[in-house]
Amino acid sequence: MFTLNFSKPQPLIRHLCMTVLASSLLAACGGGGSSSTVAANTSSSSANEAAAQAGTNDTPDIPVVARRVPGYQTPGLVLAEVDPDNTTASCRAGRALVGSANYQVLLTSSSGETISFQVMEPANVDCVTGHPLMLHGHGFGGQRVTDPAGTQLQRLLDNGYTVISIDQRGFNESSGTVRVMDPNFEGRDLLQILDWAETHLDYLAHDRQPAGDFNLAAGATGGSYGGMYQLLIHNIDPQHRLDVLTPDITPHDLRDSLNPNGTIKSAWDLLLVAGGESGANQPLLGGLDPAIKETLVRGAAFNVMHQGALPFFYYHSAAYFLEALPADQQQPMDFLTAPIAGGLEYEFPAVQPAPVDILFSQGIRDTLFNFNAGWENFQGYRALGGDVRLMGHETGHILPEIAGLLEQLGPLAEGVAPLQDLLNSLGADLPELQQAGGAAACGDLSRNDAVLAFLNEKLEPPRAETLAAEVSAAVDRLQNEVCLPLKDGEAVWRTLAQIDDENRFETAVPETAVPIPNSLPGLTSLLTPVFIPLQNLPEELAGVAGIGALDVTLGLPLLGVPEYCNVDADLPEELPATGCDAIVHVGWGARVGTEAPRLIDDQLTPLRGLGQHQVEMVGVAEALEEGEQLGLLVYGYHLQYLSSLSRDVLVPAVTLEGTVLVPVL
Repeated sequence: MFTLNFSKPQPLIRHLCMTVLASSLLAACGGGGSSSTVAANTSSSSANEAAAQAGTNDTPDIPVVARRVPGYQTPGLVLAEVDPDNTTASCRAGRALVGSANYQVLLTSSSGETISFQVMEPANVDCVTGHPLMLHGHGFGGQRVTDPAGTQLQRLLDNGYTVISIDQRGFNESSGTVRVMDPNFEGRDLLQILDWAETHLDYLAHDRQPAGDFNLAAGATGGSYGGMYQLLIHNIDPQHRLDVLTPDITPHDLRDSLNPNGTIKSAWDLLLVAGGESGANQPLLGGLDPAIKETLVRGAAFNVMHQGALPFFYYHSAAYFLEALPADQQQPMDFLTAPIAGGLEYEFPAVQPAPVDILFSQGIRDTLFNFNAGWENFQGYRALGGDVRLMGHETGHILPEIAGLLEQLGPLAEGVAPLQDLLNSLGADLPELQQAGGAAACGDLSRNDAVLAFLNEKLEPPRAETLAAEVSAAVDRLQNEVCLPLKDGEAVWRTLAQIDDENRFETAVPETAVPIPNSLPGLTSLLTPVFIPLQNLPEELAGVAGIGALDVTLGLPLLGVPEYCNVDADLPEELPATGCDAIVHVGWGARVGTEAPRLIDDQLTPLRGLGQHQVEMVGVAEALEEGEQLGLLVYGYHLQYLSSLSRDVLVPAVTLEGTVLVPVL
C-alpha cells in the first residue's frame, strides 16, 4: 500500500506536490505552458512583496499544498522588511536569485556585545522549495569561514545549503569574554543568529510538521567547540529549529573532560588557554572570562579544580540538560571573581531536550574529548528518541609529539635517535605526550562523506550529490552499530552492547608496586612506566576495542590503605598535601618481550587517592602486533597531566591490585 509520509517524502511525492503547487499558481494567473511558469513565479514574488509592503506576510492567493516551502510562503512567519538597497537574494523581491553572495552580518547581542557571522548563499536560489540552512562553528580559538573554497562548506553550498559560519562569542570579530558555551551568553547569541536567519533569508526552506504547522529546515556542523554550540542551540531553543546535528570530537561533561576523576588535565588546559587567548577578540584584558582564568590559576597552584568551578562547567555541558536534575540539586557556582564575571546563575532550567537526529563522530586518539565523551553523548541523545548514530576516527585533539619537536633542534637532533635506541635496549622510552594522529575516517568511511550523506538524508537539499553506494551503506549501518577505527584504513564494527557490556573479559590485576614522583625512583616513570602483564586472556584475543573498566585498590607498600586516609576527607580541598593524595595514570599497554611497552591509542585513566577505584577506562580500538602481549601500563607521572602529580612527600610509591574488564577484540 502506498502511504504519503509528510516527514520523509520520496522525491516523486515532492515532485507531485510541486506540480500541484505550480498548477494552482498558473490557474490563479490564468496562464498555462512553460512560458507562463516564469510569469507565475514573478506574480508570486510580486504578491508577497506587496504583502510585505503592507506590513503582513499573508499570501491568500498562494495555496500552500507542498510539504516544503520557502520562508516567504510560510504561514505565520513574520519576516523582516526587504532592504531596498541590499543586493543579496530575496524571493519576495525577485532579486539577485543567481545567488552565491557571501557577506558578513553584525548584530548587537542582549548583553551589549557584537555578534559576527558570515552568510554564504548557494548558487541559483530556489524560490519553490527553498534551501535548508546549515550553521557552522569553529574550534576553540578559531574564527568563522569567509572563503569556503576547497572546504566541506563549499561542498554543502554545492548541494544547495545556505551556510552561516559563526564567530563565537569572544573570538575574532564577536566581542565579549569567552564563557565556553554558557547558555546565558553564547546560548542567547546563537538563538539570536538563528532568529535573524529565519526572518531575513526569505528563501530558507520550511517543512510541514505532523500538526500541520511549519518549522525551519536546518542543521549544524563543526567540531570540538564547533560541536558544543550545536548541542547548546538544540538544548535551549524552544522552537527546536535544528533538525539534524553533526558534532565532531565534542565533550559530554566538561568536568570529566578537563578534570577526570578529580585530576586536572593540565597539559591540555595550558594549550587551551594559549589557543583561547590568541584567538580572542580582546586577549588578556578580555579573552577568557575571569571565572575561567581563576579556575586555571587555582588549579595550577593547588592541584585541584575548586568545587565552585565544577557547577560552572557542568552548566555548560550537554550532561546538564540530558540528566535534567531538579533545581534544588544544582550546586552553586562560586568564584572569587564573581563580581566581575557575573552571569553565574542557572538561567536555563535543566530540561531534557526534544528528540533530534545526530551523527556523532569521535576521535579514538583524542586525548581531550575522548571516545567515552562521544559514547555518553550518543547514549543520552539516542534515549530521547531521535535517529542518533556514532562513528570513530583516528584523529581529534592531538598533543604535539616531543620526539618530533626534538628533531627540529638542529645539531642536537642527531643525538635523539641513538638515545632512543639506548633507552629501548633498556626497556625504556623517551617521555612523550602522544603520537601523531591519523585520518578523519573509520576504515574506508570518510567522516566528511558520512556527514554529507547524513545531512542530505535528513534535509534533502535541492542539489544533493549522489554518494558512493559504499558510503550510503556504511552510514545506514551506523543506525545499529558503531564503527571503531583500528588504524588508518582498517576498522571494526561493534553492536551497541559490545562497546561497554558484551565482549568484556574479566581478569585479575596482581599486586604491583608503582613509584610516584615524590622520590628519585618515582621520576623513572617518565622513561619506564610499570607494565602489568594480563594473564588468562582468551586465546583468540587480537587486541582491544571498546570501553574497559577497573576495579582496583591503591595502597601503600606493606601498609595497604591507612585508617588516617578517612580523616583526610575533612581537610580543605585545596590543601596541597594530605598524606593520601597519590595519583597514577592507567592505560592499555602492549609489548614484545622486554622491549619498551607502547601505550595503546595514547589514552590514560587517572586514579587519585588511596583506596578503592571502580571506574571506566578510556575507550580504545587497536589490534595487537605480532608477538605482543597485552597488559596495563601504569604511570606515576605523565606529561599529559603536566602539573597534576602526587605532591605528598609521605607517599613515594603505591601498590595497585584488583580486576580489570578487557574489551576483547
